[in-house]
Amino acid sequence: MNNSILNYKEILVREPFYEILPAGYKAHKTVKRGQKVVEPVDRPTMRIITQADFLRMYYPSGHAINDPTIYPDIVKFDKESNKYYVQPIMRTAFAFQKIIATKQTVHIVGNDMQFELSGKVESKMAELEKTLDLITFRQGWLDMSMEYNFYEAVRGIKIVGDAAIVGYFDQQGRACARTLSYLNHDTLYPHTNNVTGEMEIFARKYFDIDEEGKFTTEFVEVWDDKYLYRAKRGVANSATSKILQRIKEVFGISGYQIYEVKEHGFDFCPVAYYREDEGACFLPSQSTIETYEEAFSYFCENNRAYAFPIMWSKGDGVHFNADELTGAVKYIEIEDTDGQVGFMDKPEVSAAYNTQLKLLYDMIYEQSFSVKPPELKSGDLPGVAIKLLFSPAIELAINDSQKLQPFINQLIRIVKFAYGFQENCQASLMGLNINAWIEPYIHQNDTELMTNLATGIQNEFISRQTASERAAKYAKNDEAERVLNEYVRKKEIDARFELEKQRNETELEIRKIKAQSAMKGQDVNTGNGRRNRTTDKWGNHEGENNWSQWNATH
Repeated sequence: MNNSILNYKEILVREPFYEILPAGYKAHKTVKRGQKVVEPVDRPTMRIITQADFLRMYYPSGHAINDPTIYPDIVKFDKESNKYYVQPIMRTAFAFQKIIATKQTVHIVGNDMQFELSGKVESKMAELEKTLDLITFRQGWLDMSMEYNFYEAVRGIKIVGDAAIVGYFDQQGRACARTLSYLNHDTLYPHTNNVTGEMEIFARKYFDIDEEGKFTTEFVEVWDDKYLYRAKRGVANSATSKILQRIKEVFGISGYQIYEVKEHGFDFCPVAYYREDEGACFLPSQSTIETYEEAFSYFCENNRAYAFPIMWSKGDGVHFNADELTGAVKYIEIEDTDGQVGFMDKPEVSAAYNTQLKLLYDMIYEQSFSVKPPELKSGDLPGVAIKLLFSPAIELAINDSQKLQPFINQLIRIVKFAYGFQENCQASLMGLNINAWIEPYIHQNDTELMTNLATGIQNEFISRQTASERAAKYAKNDEAERVLNEYVRKKEIDARFELEKQRNETELEIRKIKAQSAMKGQDVNTGNGRRNRTTDKWGNHEGENNWSQWNATH
């Protein structure tokens, strides 16, 4: 890259999001069976959808039902005043998109990311070392707030279609990460290798806004495998300035002036990016949502028209006397003897209309694989029953977890490199084989889960470490090490207790023997309980004589 002018025409380019249009649907020639023909080139007609359109769908205030150009108000003409009057219609928008996005996001990020060692281990010592490295990696995952960043990324993917997580080092040299998405006013431009899929160049564009809400400066940050480039350019506001800016862009004169170039500290582009080509998660239900909002708005308009009873009168000489302030009818005078006054019956909503609203409501959730919480009249349900109730949401979460796997692998690479550099263990972390996966969140009975894990440990077909990893709600990152330390301490305490017990028992036995010997007049300290024998002054016992030995030696 040129360190003076950034070629934004090549970098700030990406493919937009599309929606398929029905133009050309099955509009191909017919052939006979067995006839050899060349497959026609069929390029579907598509309409571009921007990420701003996704935001309009997401927020109820931006829904199409609130646009008078799409659903116009009622216009009436008054002949007496010769004027047109606009009567606003009832407009009702629902936050279905937010409900769908929240449900799908929670089913992916509701549980912490799962990690385990992968690959063969040469020895027991190597396994222990790798376990310690895995504990270090998990600590780095938490210190870099990757759980929160992953949540922000998934939320951005579900709402606006793409997101990225960037690794960096702060001024103190600590490993950090940040999430970028259109929700945070960032436009993302990834450029990957066509063969390996590796990120080669990644750009982020955002604006500064003045107190009047106008864009003043346009910023661009670009990452490659070594440097971080920061560039900016002023945004033309006046009509003349915009024309001059456009002329400069056409002739290649204008560009982003780079005001900072620095090494980011990684030996690869430190960006994990994911794009959902199908767009926002609620797009399959969008047409049904708009139809539902239109039908419900007509329903509300009909209720408003018949909200108050309509009075009718029959005969001549009917006079209504109403309150001057409120207009409420106080009494009625009827001069005609055959005159009558009454109220019209309020029309009932047809069963077909209710069926339409109910069917649309159910299809909105079904098309988005969302589940409405069922009404339960009993206590906890078995795990299988819960999975069956939420099977559509679980199936979608499993599908999303597989699609997000390359994104997760890049996050692991960023944490290994950055946190390993911070803790001076980069070589061991980079050489660590880690298997990571998303555990879809399922409403479950915790008691049943813990019982199953305990049964597995007792029957010795699951280890305590694996059980602690599965019970992530109750376990910490180093739970296996904590359990081992508690076991070692327990064994040590048990051994000390056993030694103390043996010592006490031995001393008690000695005291018992002494007591028994004292009762028999024996001294247990000499002769193993035998009675003492007296000697003379030369050391001879009774009946002994050692003079022969004395004479032989003297």
